[in-house]
Amino acid sequence: MIETILNKDIELIIEYSFKNKENLRNSLIHPSSYIDKKNKPINHLYEFERLEFLGDKILGLCIASLIFYKFNDFNEGSLTKKLSYLVQRDFLYKISLDLKLDNFLRYSHKRKNNKMNKSILADSVESLIGSIFVDGGYNSAFKFIKKFWSPYLNLQESNEQDPKTKLQEISQKKFKKLPEYKLIKKTGPSHSPFFIVSLKVLKMKLVKGSGDSIREAQKEAAKKILDLISDK
Repeated sequence: MIETILNKDIELIIEYSFKNKENLRNSLIHPSSYIDKKNKPINHLYEFERLEFLGDKILGLCIASLIFYKFNDFNEGSLTKKLSYLVQRDFLYKISLDLKLDNFLRYSHKRKNNKMNKSILADSVESLIGSIFVDGGYNSAFKFIKKFWSPYLNLQESNEQDPKTKLQEISQKKFKKLPEYKLIKKTGPSHSPFFIVSLKVLKMKLVKGSGDSIREAQKEAAKKILDLISDK
């Protein structure tokens, strides 16, 4: 009864009614919720991640289409920058707040810091998109994405350059060589992995970065190198 009420509540928020409620349910049960209860039904354990994978691809396609037709004067580089901004983890977390997903998503709050919770909520947006696509097809998913992303399409993305991109430009210009990243460790379960990478730029001190994705770990390492360069 309570689950039925919650289903109706979120369907009102997203303005989409699921034909098969199981699709909605699968998108709102994070694998970590089973870990706490030591109960891992295989048919549900990986469904969230499968939907997240699908939702990630659908989101990229829909946002690319929206900005392609909206910004006729944008070149490929500007479109890429806008797309990256609108699908990045921090932005997906913002969307999760708009959707109030924290009220509906089942996931473990134990052993989770605030950064990890943000990551899970961002992933849940992609999982929800995947479930809408499975349930109602591309048009339904596109309609959902258009509704909740359109208010942000004109936002000016941050002028602050991504640390990896900035370091790559400096390294090519100054050293004529690209930075060398290497994955040195991966820990944690599949639903919440933790990565450690090393970064070497010619004869500079080797640094390490960590994060809940390889990209985040590389960005942290790149920032450390940039700090070293600026101190010289």
